[in-house]
Amino acid sequence: MPKSEAAATKPDRARARVKFRPDRLKLSGVSATSPLNTASLHDQLTARLRQMVLDGELAPGSPLPEKMLCDTFGVSRTPLREGFKVLASEGLILLRPHRTPVVAPVDVAEVAAAFDVLVALDRLAGLRAAAAATAEDIGRIEAMHAELVAHHHAGARPDYFRQNQDIHREITRLAGNPVLDGLWTGLSAKIYRARAQANLDPGRWDASLAEHERFTALFVAGRAEAFAEALAEHTALTSAAVVAGLKDMAQA
Repeated sequence: MPKSEAAATKPDRARARVKFRPDRLKLSGVSATSPLNTASLHDQLTARLRQMVLDGELAPGSPLPEKMLCDTFGVSRTPLREGFKVLASEGLILLRPHRTPVVAPVDVAEVAAAFDVLVALDRLAGLRAAAAATAEDIGRIEAMHAELVAHHHAGARPDYFRQNQDIHREITRLAGNPVLDGLWTGLSAKIYRARAQANLDPGRWDASLAEHERFTALFVAGRAEAFAEALAEHTALTSAAVVAGLKDMAQA
């Protein structure tokens, strides 16, 4: 190799031998657990606020004063504002320049459109789930339904609603189609809050349980097509009740 070429390669080889030295980083002295604790606090706070909005504990249009929430949760403004940004990206709250954030209103037209698609997805999920269900799957759905009935008898509306969602989610999972599952999960998230508000009507609550009784019996009996239709009909009836309830709330 000519001397000029050999000389040219020496700096490259020297650079290649340079090892990473953490002590050169300005943040190397900071404990690695600090960011994790901060992130954990932020995640917990965001999850709590999200659930309060979804469950209707924080109603649409409700103001979200920073000082009150910081005092309530024992946190500083930094994790609270980060949580606000996440919830705003999910469409659950509205951030307003130089004004107190508020819980976002529910878009009735968007909820109705989401339900239209969800009815079709539930029909498909029901058909696939019932056809593929094992004895263990059937037993699990029966046990989940028994818990749903117990929550209804106890008058535990939040627990009933969450169990209701879990049953629908489990049926969709049993369909064994990841694309279907992803679409269902996304649409269900859009209507979760509105659906919870509609269940405040005692009449609809009783009707919902009766519909669950019917499609669960069809699932246990292995009647796939009848189960799929009953499941889709239940979602359609829920849609009508939710949309009507939202319109009533808007007028009030």
